[in-house]
Amino acid sequence: MTAIVEDETLQMYIEESKEHLDTIESDLLAIEQQGENIDEALVNKVFRAAHSIKGGAGFLGLNTIKELAHKIENVLDMIRNYQMVPIPDVVNIILVAFDFLGELLNDAVHSGDKDISSHVEALQALATANLNAEEKRLATQTEEILADDLLTTFTLTDFDLNQARRGGKNVYILKFDLIRDVQRKNQTPFALMMQLDSLGLVLDLKIGIASVGDLDSAEISSAIPMYVLYASAIEEDLIGTVLDLDKEDIRLISIVERAESNGQGEPELHDAVDSMEVSMGEPPEQKEVDHQLQEEIRPEKRAVVQESDSQFGKKPLSTKVKSAESGADSLRVSVGVLDQLMNRAGELVLARNQLLQALSQGDRQSVKVAGQRISLVTSELQETIMLTRMQPVGNIFNKFPRLVRDLARSLGKEMELSLEGNEVEMDKTIIEGLGDPLTHLVRNSADHGIEMPDHRKDHGKSISGRIVLRAFHESGQVIIEIEDDGKGLDTDKLAAKALEKGIINEQQLDAMTDAEKMNLIMLPGFSTAEKVTDVSGRGVGMDVVKTNLDKLGGQVEIQSQVGKGTVVRIKLPLTLAIIPSLLVSSCGQRFALPQVNVGELLRIPANQIREKIDKVGGADVLTLRGELIPLLQLNNVLGLQQTYFDAKLGVIREDRRQRLIDDRLINQEGESVSPSPVAKEEHSVGLEMPERRGSRSSDICIVVLQTGAFKYGMVVNEVHDTIEIVVKPLGRHLKNCDVYAGATIMGDGRVSLILDVAGLARHADLRSLSDAEKKAHQELKGASEESTRQSLLLFRNGAEEHCAVPLRLVLRVEQIKTSDIEIKGGKKVIQYRGGSLPVFALEEVASVEMLEESDKLAVLLFVIGGHEVGLLAVPPLDVIEVDLVVDESTLRQTGISGSAIIQGKTTLLVNIFEVIYALKPDWQQHDTTITNSAGGAAASSILLVEDSQFFRSQVKHFIEDAGYRVIEAEDGVEAWAILEKRATEIGLVITDIEMPNMNGFELTFKIKNDPRFSHLEVIALTSLAGEEDVAKGKKVGIDEYQVKLDRDNLIQSVAARMPR
Repeated sequence: MTAIVEDETLQMYIEESKEHLDTIESDLLAIEQQGENIDEALVNKVFRAAHSIKGGAGFLGLNTIKELAHKIENVLDMIRNYQMVPIPDVVNIILVAFDFLGELLNDAVHSGDKDISSHVEALQALATANLNAEEKRLATQTEEILADDLLTTFTLTDFDLNQARRGGKNVYILKFDLIRDVQRKNQTPFALMMQLDSLGLVLDLKIGIASVGDLDSAEISSAIPMYVLYASAIEEDLIGTVLDLDKEDIRLISIVERAESNGQGEPELHDAVDSMEVSMGEPPEQKEVDHQLQEEIRPEKRAVVQESDSQFGKKPLSTKVKSAESGADSLRVSVGVLDQLMNRAGELVLARNQLLQALSQGDRQSVKVAGQRISLVTSELQETIMLTRMQPVGNIFNKFPRLVRDLARSLGKEMELSLEGNEVEMDKTIIEGLGDPLTHLVRNSADHGIEMPDHRKDHGKSISGRIVLRAFHESGQVIIEIEDDGKGLDTDKLAAKALEKGIINEQQLDAMTDAEKMNLIMLPGFSTAEKVTDVSGRGVGMDVVKTNLDKLGGQVEIQSQVGKGTVVRIKLPLTLAIIPSLLVSSCGQRFALPQVNVGELLRIPANQIREKIDKVGGADVLTLRGELIPLLQLNNVLGLQQTYFDAKLGVIREDRRQRLIDDRLINQEGESVSPSPVAKEEHSVGLEMPERRGSRSSDICIVVLQTGAFKYGMVVNEVHDTIEIVVKPLGRHLKNCDVYAGATIMGDGRVSLILDVAGLARHADLRSLSDAEKKAHQELKGASEESTRQSLLLFRNGAEEHCAVPLRLVLRVEQIKTSDIEIKGGKKVIQYRGGSLPVFALEEVASVEMLEESDKLAVLLFVIGGHEVGLLAVPPLDVIEVDLVVDESTLRQTGISGSAIIQGKTTLLVNIFEVIYALKPDWQQHDTTITNSAGGAAASSILLVEDSQFFRSQVKHFIEDAGYRVIEAEDGVEAWAILEKRATEIGLVITDIEMPNMNGFELTFKIKNDPRFSHLEVIALTSLAGEEDVAKGKKVGIDEYQVKLDRDNLIQSVAARMPR
């Protein structure tokens, strides 16, 4: 390369050449599709691009690039002159040559070390494939033409010169002085080249370095000559005027002169430049071209066109797509955007001056106004600067038509690609990172999705498959979809494949929903390919796609239908440099959450926590509009120490709570009743003190987050404002912390970490809810058939007499003094909400100890028979969730359903309905009257099927308490027998799921498939209802699921199905 070339000039040439290459690929594919209907303008556009690359390379001394570009130019010239039909094999060779030209440009300085012989021979074979013997001889016979300095030599063939003269053109040697004609006229060499190209054709150019001399020369030349071998239709007497050249700097090359110049001494600068072109004629037949091409190209070089099925160039050389503008040091920016930047900068200067003046005058109001103005201008400046980074997704989309074309040839399929939304703009960084993920997804659609033509035809589809790559805006994000009309994804096959590879086990498989099975394709090492090929099957699959998209802040969703096709949906932010974020705090530390992941914000009052939050499979879950969402506590995940402010003592104390669901109950004044001895010791005032857990400060803040198709809730201490933050990368010491996505500096100078929503879910091992439910269900199956997990309220009746009542039946808990109890008419009452509340002791009904004497008592409030009633108990109270195994015989008596071992102690299970009805039998009679008043119509009874006597009794009583008649059965077999005998009396079936002899699923299936009973609706009672159970239940005919002992919801469901 010439020593005078500056780095800036070289870089300008490389950038300009790459811009030419960016559009060449799509243009060549369009030329291929047009076939014999050649679009001269389009071919000429590609020709000019190759010609510009060749011209610049010649000026810079990049001879390897110049030679390859010139060979490409020759073939394109034959196409635009209708001397060659752009069949796929021809276009494939040109594409491959342009690919290699791009590689040479990536390392232009060392391009001369690269071997281009295979590409040159392939292009040469195309150019000479249909020439006769004489034309081939002329194509190999070279001529040498000397410039005026007798040192610079142009070497080309007779055939090139003949072609250059075609159309009445003259061939000149033009002499330019790079100092006089370029530099002093404020021109650039490239501007001069563009002018020459607009008026003719540059065949070759040389810089006369030898005539300049060196430092040892007696005289140093003040000129740098550049000789151009030029073909133009401009006459000799006019060309000097047009190009502003002196007459002595122009020399017309005649045929005689060429003959005389032949055979002169060896040139000092020899540069083999071929310009292959054939005479006009009819386009050759494709078979003849293929045959001649194979004859011309030596066997060892044929790899460049990769034959397949005896067809030249059938198989593509590459199915890789380079990232658009990957690692580019520069980009094009609209002049309009630059004008906006200048305007904003000017406004910022004015605002600064305004602020300085206000400060010097001490005018606070003016300072405030100036500050607001600076804030506004800064925001506008930021938006405008972001526009400079925005690039259309077409920069990467335009690479895929080539990929799909090559894959179709390689796989023997027919497919077409449609591009939509090329104009949608995204941050340059995101576009650069999209190349690999989108390439993999498009290849998946082509290889795994689109079927073979015969298969598609047999299944009523068009022979040609269709892949759509679209981009559009949605909710402040960019959505990219890759859609195909192929065979789709079979979730069962995906699961079987994952099981075969050992990626999941049988237990995990049983717990999976269809959505989770679909997401298996995202796991490392998973591939659906039957065999390893150049296209797929190496196990480097969708996990890499997901990882790359996670780095870009993207989310992936897959929707597929067997036989119809697949849609992969990618959600991406517009930019990564500055992102809108939600600030939250936990344990006094602030964190930022990308707003794109935030679904909604919730604040749950302390007295509603128990209603909204539950435990499923040992995990906290939130009930939100009928959907169960897993929860994580940010402080627990990050290992932060939770604290709270003790308003009474005025100090910050350690919070030792580990559970979201409080173990205490709130009374109507907003006070909480402490059930545990530890809590009682902590607060010496005992139950009289208003607890912090019932106050507003104990409300729970939840941020509902979404990453891909997975949704979960994050519990934080506080939710602050939304702000735009500048993302800073983490240091290498935090590189492996997957819970953080970066850091940002806040307005007060403090650093806040940006949370990685997907990483937090992985770190906390949040499973899909169905998985957790399934696990819990399996754990419960390990216990006896009467074992059911329930929440119980524990209390004492005597000093060593422990009792329990289902928590869901308790309306509230009140604290009283013993002196508050009054005896009126022989009955115990307390004053409550302006009236009298009847209270009872367990000893009044059952053979138990006398109520322990105590200054303070607790009253458990229930609603029985339409009346509020209280049961006296001795504190402390406690709430516990246990796998309840009931002994229904040993301690069974009126008011006591049985006993269970809880916390190592025998605990009596109180049947509050039996207690109250034993003391107030008229309340039960009143209920019967309500039932009978319904007219005793047919089908007025409810069949209750439950194998546990304890639960059957509880459910029966609160159903009867609501005014319904109940018929009991211990299992499905007994229930079926009752149905066959008393079918006309039964209007609704409520059944447990896990029962001996015949379970709830089997009973429901029999009911729904028997014409006599198929009209009956079935409500299933269960402690936990996982997605798999619900799906199975719906399949067999279960109409609704209800949680055991959830009185209000069950009665509401019954009322909707049966009138009282």
